[in-house]
Amino acid sequence: MILQDEVMRRYKLVSIDAWREDGGWHWNNQCEVEDGIYLADSTTPRELFGFMRRNDWLSDYSKGRVRLDDAWPYLTIEKRSTGEPVLCFICEEDS
Repeated sequence: MILQDEVMRRYKLVSIDAWREDGGWHWNNQCEVEDGIYLADSTTPRELFGFMRRNDWLSDYSKGRVRLDDAWPYLTIEKRSTGEPVLCFICEEDS
């Protein structure tokens, strides 16, 4: 449910190709999946993952296997077991 005063922001969803080096993950490349996605600032990780599954950006198999790294302006979906970034919402608006 979106409240009347809710702040909505425009995002672009990208898939990520990354490699592990020096204890962290580095993006090698990204590919646009979808543009013009609007998300409320109050969207919880659970709501976001549900939204992504309904749009076939995440599979049902991903339940319990992904986590969200919220580092403005990136909302990065990572594999829970390794921290590998797989998808990212990139905000296209100023905060």
